Amino acid sequence: MRYVAWLWFALSVLVTAQEKPSSAEKEVVNVRKARHEALRNRDAVVWSQFVADDCIFSDEDGVVRTKAKSLEQWEKLPPEYDYDVNPSDYLAHLYGNTAVISLRVSVHEGFNDTDVVTEQRVTETYYKQNGSWLLIAKQWSNLPINFRKPVAVDANAYGDYIGEYEWRPGNVETVVVKDGKLWSQTERTLEYLPAGLDTFFLKEGDLATFTFSRDTQGHVIGYTYHRIDGQEIYVRKIR
Repeated sequence: MRYVAWLWFALSVLVTAQEKPSSAEKEVVNVRKARHEALRNRDAVVWSQFVADDCIFSDEDGVVRTKAKSLEQWEKLPPEYDYDVNPSDYLAHLYGNTAVISLRVSVHEGFNDTDVVTEQRVTETYYKQNGSWLLIAKQWSNLPINFRKPVAVDANAYGDYIGEYEWRPGNVETVVVKDGKLWSQTERTLEYLPAGLDTFFLKEGDLATFTFSRDTQGHVIGYTYHRIDGQEIYVRKIR
């Protein structure tokens, strides 16, 4: 499960070399930027000009909304609501009168004196109608970026975790210690950051926690992978 999560994360943030955007691709990206500016200015009239009446919005929770519902929720926001979105990593492709844009956004929401940041990947679909690009579908999902802070632990205990752990036959993770830090080696090398006694987490790519278990003699015999949805997977130490 963890490796699937990493694959999706890698694909979502991968930046590859691409051809120079065409004038049409630039045009649709500029339409997206104009709509975003209208959102920042809370100008519902201008924003609506770039959105089809039957546009489909699907959020990070899998909730599907209409344009009318989105405008209704927007109007309920108080004037002091502190919210901003910083877009980056645009990628646009055209298919006749249809265009698809993928981009990354950093969402900032203010709660009292706290700035809560959410990293997302957004996919938008546009259709050119009567010479104008209209948004017809938008879907966004949160990227697995971990903002929790590691706790102080005795790094001398890291040697207890060294070994190989089997997720399934042929799918083995190697845990090593290097430069006083604990590392997981699979498709990539990732640092395990301490969350508590025998418990670790990753900085990005997976929001789960990993709790190592010991036998009656105190030897590490495996760990439990705690998914954020409450499901768990036990990974056995084989060497």
